[in-house]
Amino acid sequence: MMEIFMPDLINGALKYYPSRYELVRVAAIRTSSLMRGDPPLISKKEAAGHKSTIISLIEIKEGLWKIKE
Repeated sequence: MMEIFMPDLINGALKYYPSRYELVRVAAIRTSSLMRGDPPLISKKEAAGHKSTIISLIEIKEGLWKIKE
């Protein structure tokens, strides 16, 4: 399981969504899709042992998932 430091994760994701409220909204959408069964966009090794909320923030931070507007 990959070590996660939440402030780094959140601050990294904020470069794509400068508003914390927008980040929460986008992360909630991705978390819902992960919980419905969509596969993670990160490697299985990175995703192992993490909840879907953390996986969604990692994907956003790495620029792998963005909401279509």
